[in-house]
Amino acid sequence: MYEALKSAHSGLRWVALALILWAIFNAFTSKEFNKREKLVNLFSMVSLHTQLILGFVLYFISPKVNFSEGWMKIPLFRFYGLEHLAGMLIAVVLITIGYSKCKQANTAVEKFKPIKIFYLIGLIIILASIPWPFRANLGGAWF
Repeated sequence: MYEALKSAHSGLRWVALALILWAIFNAFTSKEFNKREKLVNLFSMVSLHTQLILGFVLYFISPKVNFSEGWMKIPLFRFYGLEHLAGMLIAVVLITIGYSKCKQANTAVEKFKPIKIFYLIGLIIILASIPWPFRANLGGAWF
């Protein structure tokens, strides 16, 4: 079960990143706020919430999360036990706030503004919190 959840969480990362990038691109380039933009914003937020649920399950069953004595001194345990979780939670909250503020706005310019700000900051935090393969000793992979 752990391997299947880990693969789903890792694979869905690419879908979530693509949708967030698409939403940000729309916010910077679109003149009108149509149904397509609304759905892209919604699906990017939903994909992140799905990632969050998968991540919470993995948090409790992963061997990479270990709260033994001195766990904060071990980079792998500190990253998965604290840094990854905190970064992703902050990013999901920011993107959810951006989506909510977008729904409350009236004009297209007002709707795109929170997407530009909150989704972009959320994306930066997500990119910093992913265990990329080039980050030493974190055991990350491309998929």
